[in-house]
Amino acid sequence: MIHPDPHPITAFISRWGPSGGAERSNYQLFLAELCDVLGVERPQPASEIETDNAYVFEKSVPSPHGTTNAIDLYKRGCFVLEAKQGSDRPGSADPAFSAKEIYRRKSAKRGAAVRETGAWDTAMEKARQQAQSYARNLPPEEIRDGRPPFVITVDVGNTISFYSEFSRTGGN
Repeated sequence: MIHPDPHPITAFISRWGPSGGAERSNYQLFLAELCDVLGVERPQPASEIETDNAYVFEKSVPSPHGTTNAIDLYKRGCFVLEAKQGSDRPGSADPAFSAKEIYRRKSAKRGAAVRETGAWDTAMEKARQQAQSYARNLPPEEIRDGRPPFVITVDVGNTISFYSEFSRTGGN
């Protein structure tokens, strides 16, 4: 097996590590760049014909309540991914930062929750449950060979968690 050059990986981690608080602004670019680093195809542009959308951002999925939700990133037969964006603790800044920088960080967006807290754990568990719900609600034409075996949650720039269910029957 050929191992990827570590320099793009290091650059990717350095670029995205400081991100926080802006899920909608960050997650698609983060995931597209992650594809590049991993050497895999990026998601395709979405089509107005829903059955053509096999590997896309914002895949439409019906909800049991008659509305439509959107899967952050979907690849038919492979995975459902739900992205969130946490943030670092206020005051976790380097002590060398000025008072102005510390104030700026304290007043920054918090995103899903402050990382390394119970609220963040709860937010990421809710993200997992949300992705599982999407997997369960995929229409029949999406699950001819079973539901995707992976549910993935991402805190942009921080963590990627994989959950698997290889029976592909229930999205659990």
